[in-house]
Amino acid sequence: MIKTAFLLLSLLLYSTLRIEAQAEVIYLENPSFEDVARAGKTPASWADCGHSQESPPDVQPYGGFNVVRPAKDGRTYVGMVTRDNKTWEALAQRLSKPLQKDACYKFSLFACKSSVYISPTKKNQSQPTNFSKGIILRIWGGNHYCDRAELLDEIKTPVEHIDWQNYEFELKPKKGDFNFICIEAYYKTPTFNFYNGNILIDKASEIYSCDIPTDELVEQDPVVVKEPVVAAGEQKDTLEKRPNTVKPLPNTSTQNLTIQDKGNFDPSTIKIKDLAIGDKFRLENLYFSADSSSINRNGEKVLLGLYRFLKTNSNLALEIGGHTNGLPPDEFCDRLSSARAKSVVRYLNQLGININRMSFRGYGKRKPIGDNKTKEGQRRNQRVEFIVTDLE
Repeated sequence: MIKTAFLLLSLLLYSTLRIEAQAEVIYLENPSFEDVARAGKTPASWADCGHSQESPPDVQPYGGFNVVRPAKDGRTYVGMVTRDNKTWEALAQRLSKPLQKDACYKFSLFACKSSVYISPTKKNQSQPTNFSKGIILRIWGGNHYCDRAELLDEIKTPVEHIDWQNYEFELKPKKGDFNFICIEAYYKTPTFNFYNGNILIDKASEIYSCDIPTDELVEQDPVVVKEPVVAAGEQKDTLEKRPNTVKPLPNTSTQNLTIQDKGNFDPSTIKIKDLAIGDKFRLENLYFSADSSSINRNGEKVLLGLYRFLKTNSNLALEIGGHTNGLPPDEFCDRLSSARAKSVVRYLNQLGININRMSFRGYGKRKPIGDNKTKEGQRRNQRVEFIVTDLE
């Protein structure tokens, strides 16, 4: 009797833990597809999974291909096409947590079609073609980038409308656990005539258990991403001529320093002679899109102020620290906060600050300064700070 009771209790505990694990939200990075609008460039945090001999999906609207529809969320979205040469576009991302076999998940995104999507084709380079036909969207699960191990759901009817509409998906993995998701543009099936079509997608949701009511998910306010801000009188081509990548960044610790919280960073009131190693400042108004490390317009203005301060005070070195709110899992918070801190360092380096003067660190959700039960507290916790590490 005791053994039977113990066995039943163990099974109940195992089932409870598995249900709780399945009920956790899976967060995407950059779910609103924010980036600098341009052709043939997948947005930050997403990988190109189209044909190797064709261009990647486009970050729209940048004016090219005559695509002008405003974004549903933020400033940009993704445009994907199918082609008459039997190639099509797709993008993928590693998930913050795997989709578990036999579990049920919900996922949604907004989609529409651009009535005009004019581009040359390999079949006809001289005469641009309008990729105007409606196509479908497929959601795949896999275990590496671009792996299409199992078709989890799809929009079965070609998207012909030109206004944004929300599409909901139900994902039920049957072949195993999946660590990657792939979003693929495809032809209406079955088809024997491959054709030129397009689909626009924006504002993807979290992936969450079918057991979680939608109204329990916390939605963060969207932000707008634009081209880098360059002040009047400064060289506009400074950013354009610099490479998009830099050498690996240092990731050091300030744990041995005595930290003094100095509040919000205001370069107009700070004098270098008053600073000390260990002084910490918050970069007020430097926020990011939900689950993204892309820097927005207001953030660029903040970083331009920090750039000028560092340029004027060339003896100053610092650590950039990223922090998140307390909602996502620990591993995801650590990775996202580190990516945001690194994004700030890269941005400052592209402006001209020597990489050896900066380090970065992701603190995740371990150092909250607000109540994670409120949106205001979450906003305060999701922040970027810097700590003075050298004054020589």
